[in-house]
Amino acid sequence: MQVGIVAGAPGAASDLLVRGFTDALPDNAEVVAEQPGRFDAGTAGEVAGRMARAHPGLLYAFVANEQMAFAVREAFDAAGADRVRIVTVNGTDEALAALKDGRFSATVSNSAGNTGELAVRNTIALLRGRAAERVDHTPIRLVTKGNADTALLYCPVDY
Repeated sequence: MQVGIVAGAPGAASDLLVRGFTDALPDNAEVVAEQPGRFDAGTAGEVAGRMARAHPGLLYAFVANEQMAFAVREAFDAAGADRVRIVTVNGTDEALAALKDGRFSATVSNSAGNTGELAVRNTIALLRGRAAERVDHTPIRLVTKGNADTALLYCPVDY
């Protein structure tokens, strides 16, 4: 099973996302292409178009955020690679709609509000000399069409 990756910009956040994805791949998956989309929809679309042409057997693509994933979907479709299933990250309302209508196969939802709250809480604790995690983990959930209605809200209205 051929897999492509459209990463963000080289560096900590994108590298962690990609590593988490590749570490979870089954043994029959082979990453045949990995290029940065630089968290830019235009760049990601260009990368995806080249990826689709270079790897006609591509079945899955991991895209490091949903903004890029929409451009990747358009590029794959334009290149005749509409069978490529996209997995992405964030859980925005737009992406949840794309899950429901089949443009995306899965997203890993997280809450920007939860992440910000955790960052502030840990920063205040460290500033006060209390124990806190220097690297912490926010709640995430794999979301598919079947459970899209239960996804964590990316930007909850109460934040």
